[in-house]
Amino acid sequence: MAIVEITPDFSSLTTVDRLLELLDDRPDGITIKELSDTLNRPISMLQICLKIAIASRKVAVKQREFGGQLAKVYVLRTAATQPQHQLRRTAAPSYSSVTPMHLREVAGLTKVQLAIELGLSVRTINDWEQKRSQPRLVPSQLKQMMSVYQCTLDELIAAFE
Repeated sequence: MAIVEITPDFSSLTTVDRLLELLDDRPDGITIKELSDTLNRPISMLQICLKIAIASRKVAVKQREFGGQLAKVYVLRTAATQPQHQLRRTAAPSYSSVTPMHLREVAGLTKVQLAIELGLSVRTINDWEQKRSQPRLVPSQLKQMMSVYQCTLDELIAAFE
């Protein structure tokens, strides 16, 4: 009986690496459909890869009109986005001025973009920002909000108190 050993090919790029290279070539952004067609990968796989890249802050999500409709467009996170977040942390160590609107603006998101990212209605976002209601979340949603808002747990709690 012959024994066959299968070893991974480490010389090839991972899907995330290929995705980042493709985003680097498209500074105006790319939709998930275009990514799927170009990389010949299923959308479900790319959504997982994009979530990883967004969580590691390598990729940002923006809205763009695409074929007459608003679409999510994925772009490489620019260096200008990150210092703004760091500046907020050093300039406001007491979380007294942190509000839900402040978190959203620092993250560079509109109410519509935030609603899409969190899977909520714009009305819910408005209610949060006007202090008419507070989020009721399970831990996974809390983690998602921290990622979308690009903030710490302390900042998130302070914003909604």
